[in-house]
Amino acid sequence: MLDRIAEWKRVFETEENAITKALNQMAWDIAAYSCVVEMVRQAPTVSGEKQLNILIMDMLASGFWAGTMQGIRRLVEVEPIRGPRSVCSLGSLIADIRASRGKLTRLVYVRDIAELNYNYHSTHAAYDTFATEQLQQGKRSYWVPSKYHYELAVKRHEEFDWLSGVSAGASTPDDLIRIEVFDMLESRLGRLSSVIEHVNVDIAHAATEASRQGRMLERWGLADAKQALREIAEIAQVVGSWFCYSGAGTVLPSANFDQFAHLDSPLFQGDRAKLQEVWTDFDREAQSWHLVDPAEWMPSQ
Repeated sequence: MLDRIAEWKRVFETEENAITKALNQMAWDIAAYSCVVEMVRQAPTVSGEKQLNILIMDMLASGFWAGTMQGIRRLVEVEPIRGPRSVCSLGSLIADIRASRGKLTRLVYVRDIAELNYNYHSTHAAYDTFATEQLQQGKRSYWVPSKYHYELAVKRHEEFDWLSGVSAGASTPDDLIRIEVFDMLESRLGRLSSVIEHVNVDIAHAATEASRQGRMLERWGLADAKQALREIAEIAQVVGSWFCYSGAGTVLPSANFDQFAHLDSPLFQGDRAKLQEVWTDFDREAQSWHLVDPAEWMPSQ
């Protein structure tokens, strides 16, 4: 069980593609694109047309929507979290924890996941002894080492009281989490199933018209993207707190640079003829791609 818990924590926050890191990236992208939308709103309009470069704006928009929807699918999909095809996703993490339910006892929840003393009464007694010693030494204010924070274990037990449906007076180290808790978590993630279907048929795979029928979102905007992120972040906070003794926290990272630097300058101040040359060079190259001789693909005899 200790190895499994370590794996949960790795998938949740330390792996390169960890759940919390994916949430941070998605929050950053949504914040950035929200600013792009505001830039478009404020851009001057001439003859009903925004004075912005359509080439750049279209690329920003298409990249944002594809990346955001793919990001949601990656966080929600259910695949193994170990092995050669393992993934870091919230859906996968919940499924793996559910599969471990029979071994995820109250004792494991307090002692192994949170690394706290199961018997908080003994921790409380040790704290009282420590506090008395400090007062006897004339200290009116002092730092309390983490090993004396009995209230953390108290809170952990209270959480498991709810998770197990067992009252505090009847609790035992072998109590288990109610199956309904996992049903609830999976149901919350299931609210994003329409987004997953849309990604599967319109972004991740080149679906035919027949397979797209009834599986694509008619309308999905920035407000929907924010709501989807909120749903995932809330579930991640709960799952991380319970089963990794961590959490999602404030998902939008703090910028360690001026993210709005140079926005008051033109995007491009060089020679536009050079840009046309780059475009034309690629166009000329691409025009030859249909002149293919498949006989050249065959290995020499």
